[in-house]
Amino acid sequence: MFSDPDAITMDSSLNLTVHNYSNDERPTLSYSDAILELGHDLAHAASSNLGWRDPSVSFNARLFELRHDRLHQFSASPPQVPTARRTHVLKDWGVPPSPSDDEEFALEALEEFVHTKPEASPARPAQKRYAPPDSRIDLRDRQSRDITHYMTSSTDQLSLEPPTKRPRYDVASIANVIPQPHFVAGPSVDFPPLDRERLKPYRKSEMSLIPPYDVASIELFMNTLYNRAAWLIPVRGNLPWNHAACATILEPSQVSQRGVSPQLPSGPVLQHDGTSRITWTHHSIVHFWKFMISIQEAKNLGPISLSFHTAPSDITFSLDSTLDLTGGGDNQRVRLAQLRASDNPSDGFSDQLHHARLEATDYIKVYHDVKCSLFLRNILDAYQYIPEGTTTNLETGGSVTKIRVLKGARLVLIDDLARAVFTV
Repeated sequence: MFSDPDAITMDSSLNLTVHNYSNDERPTLSYSDAILELGHDLAHAASSNLGWRDPSVSFNARLFELRHDRLHQFSASPPQVPTARRTHVLKDWGVPPSPSDDEEFALEALEEFVHTKPEASPARPAQKRYAPPDSRIDLRDRQSRDITHYMTSSTDQLSLEPPTKRPRYDVASIANVIPQPHFVAGPSVDFPPLDRERLKPYRKSEMSLIPPYDVASIELFMNTLYNRAAWLIPVRGNLPWNHAACATILEPSQVSQRGVSPQLPSGPVLQHDGTSRITWTHHSIVHFWKFMISIQEAKNLGPISLSFHTAPSDITFSLDSTLDLTGGGDNQRVRLAQLRASDNPSDGFSDQLHHARLEATDYIKVYHDVKCSLFLRNILDAYQYIPEGTTTNLETGGSVTKIRVLKGARLVLIDDLARAVFTV
């Protein structure tokens, strides 16, 4: 921008000077005349016949008067509490304290310290709590164990007994636990009639029917003269029928370790799902197998055949949180074994599932005449396992540890077509 001297002229009538700032290097004469005319018009419009006036502003001055009801403070400061400031000045090193200082104390002026020995408050006398009459019997065994523990333990010494180890279960194949042969056929001889005076049928629990069998078909099956059936005794795994007992096997290393009392088998233990679990050891499995051979050779219950069925070697067993053993593998048979049976008991696919799950279980099969089923079941319930190294005590008349492994277990009876009839 610059001031063009050619566009600056003086109007004699108005005594005006018009300044124009333009970026043109050399404006034309007509352009300068137009600028002069425009400045003249602006000056004439501004100085019309109305004349120049001073602007006047009118307002109410009373609105600006200060009154106490019009004063407001939106951010008030907190009130100040007058306090006497106390400054602590550090003295030079080695300067002794003055009497007015708080750091100076005289041992003679201090109060003598009184030592008080804390005493334990007297113990509140314990009040006896009487258990209901029906629960005293259930607590009798536990109370006797607690009393024995407190009598043998000392409060001044720590117990030197090692902590109880969690049991470890055998998940390997048990095909070689029982010596061959794994099938023992019954003798082909004449058998004496069933001695119903000396032998008693099993009556400790009610039968649980398994469809498609009902009351009428079971009576027909049990009363037919030449029908054959088999009891299934689980050794490891779950039988594919509801309420049937399952079983596990303790690891062999626990029963042969020196200096430690061997683990023993145990009878049925109730699980959270209502079933019972049997715990075997390798020695107890062999002991039971020999016991059944002795029953077979006694010939008191007709022709009995025994067979030991083990899961295929490609099936691995795994334990879950409930200590139930289920078979697992990669083949289709094992995958079927882990499925639940169909709700329709007459479905053919359901029979395949039962068969597949049964193949993934280790069990002993006791084949016999139907007329001897309940009598044989009573003998299975009465079976007693005697641990290793205690059989010699029989000669001296001492007490011998006997374990009822199958006492109260619900076993499955199957017909000659491997269909489940009932559990008892």
